[in-house]
Amino acid sequence: MGESFRHAVGKSTLREGFAVPKNAETWIGAPAASSKRQIRLVFDGQEAQVTLRRLGNERGHVQVKYENSAGEPFRNWLVSRFGTAPGQATGDYFELTNVGDDRFEVKAFPYQATLFPNLFVDEWLFHAGADQLFDEENALNEIPAVVRTVPFDKDEGQNYYNRAFSNSFREWDWQFEGRVVPQLGLKFDFAKNGVQVEVEFGNARTYYQDYIKFLLANRQHSARVGVLMVPSESFAKHLCEVGRRRALEKGRNCYSGMIHFEKVRREFQHLEFLLSMPIAIAGVSPT
Repeated sequence: MGESFRHAVGKSTLREGFAVPKNAETWIGAPAASSKRQIRLVFDGQEAQVTLRRLGNERGHVQVKYENSAGEPFRNWLVSRFGTAPGQATGDYFELTNVGDDRFEVKAFPYQATLFPNLFVDEWLFHAGADQLFDEENALNEIPAVVRTVPFDKDEGQNYYNRAFSNSFREWDWQFEGRVVPQLGLKFDFAKNGVQVEVEFGNARTYYQDYIKFLLANRQHSARVGVLMVPSESFAKHLCEVGRRRALEKGRNCYSGMIHFEKVRREFQHLEFLLSMPIAIAGVSPT
């Protein structure tokens, strides 16, 4: 098989088209600025002719468009696989692969078709209009899809999930562990296209620093929205139990508490006056 990329399914994906990531522009054959050409999408034994175009804006975004009659078979197929209104927490996505001769195979990965135990975002808390950015910020739409690719293992603890999240975000081409401000030692967990993510599966006393990272990045114009990802209360209790068991196995008799979504929700009313930017809190649970 040829080169490929993943794309999270949002409302505009079902209606009209999707953006091509920067690192895929060469092998997909992106045209020059303000130009376009025709390619074919292959899906479940069907084909549709669609338009590959590069916008004439400063960034030169590349898009695949299929809002016309020629693209109707592909639009219908998307709806048949993902429904008419994918939610913000579903994690639906497809994979596009170059199969040669200007043909690109599209494989659907709807959340409902997941066969193995994994994680998913089952709760959101939004601040300052962060929910409204899902339609326009594709990186936000990617987050639930990234999460659902993390396998759940009932015997594993915090370190396992930190590594698994790191692997999944990298597979979706997110930056990782960069400096929030060049002059400071603070590092973000993951960032992409103005979205900064902090994964906090650790001690309950340390998550306040994540808000500081968001504000600093926003002031530097490197983050438009911050996403704090924490376990649900029930998942946190499970992880704490795993941690206590391992501590006892090592001859220790204590294990510190873990942050969870309900704690963040309770405390947010006392902290939101400090937060002058869109922020989303994602609660993560196993399926």
